[in-house]
This record gives sequence, structure tokens and C-alpha cells, in this order.
Amino acid sequence: MIVSLILLILVVVFLAFFIGSNISNSCTFWFFKTYTNVPVVTLVFIAFAAGVIIALLVILIAKLKTSSSDGKIPVKSKNKEIKDEIKNLKEKNKKSIFQKKKSAQKEEKNQTTKNADTLEKKNNE
Repeated sequence: MIVSLILLILVVVFLAFFIGSNISNSCTFWFFKTYTNVPVVTLVFIAFAAGVIIALLVILIAKLKTSSSDGKIPVKSKNKEIKDEIKNLKEKNKKSIFQKKKSAQKEEKNQTTKNADTLEKKNNE
């Protein structure tokens, strides 16, 4: 916080010094028309503002291009993740069904052996 305050004060002092030393300087400027006696400070600020605006436009265009291409990639990867998850769930379901069938078969065997044992005991009596 203090460092940013010191940097801001230094920038303001530099700007005040720059403006103070160039306030009386003027030049001729051509931009599709010749402008005479244009203050140097005005030209510097116009050039700085134009640079900031162009840089912001370049950043905006770059972000729009990357966001449109990046927007497709996560959807594909998300779809792949969902498909993999469905595949895993199907495999687990198959395993659980197989285990249920196996346990049902074991129980059926146990039940038939119990029935056979009870019938044998009845026959023996």
C-alpha cells in the first residue's frame, strides 16, 4: 500500500516536471492536415491515449479469440469425463449384477441343500 502510494507520487512529480518543462514548446504536426503551434505536451498525451486504446483493443480481440476456442475444449473434455463416468458406472453395475446373481445362485443352492436335508431327515424318520 505504501509502495503504491510512493510510486503514484513519483509519477505525479514526473508528470508535473515534464509538463512544466515542455509547456512553452510547440511544434508543427501533420495528421492528414498540417497543424502548427501544437503544444508538445498535448501531442504526448494524445499519443499515450491512442496507445492505451489500441492496446486495450488488441487485448480484447485476443481474449475473444481465445475464449471462443477455449470454450469448445472444456465442453469436449467435460463430455469425455461424463462418458467415462457413465462407462465406469455401467461396469460397476454389471459387476454388482453379476455378484447378485452369484449370491442368488449360492442361496438357491443352500436352499436346495436345506430342502434335501429336511426331506432326507423326514424319510429317515
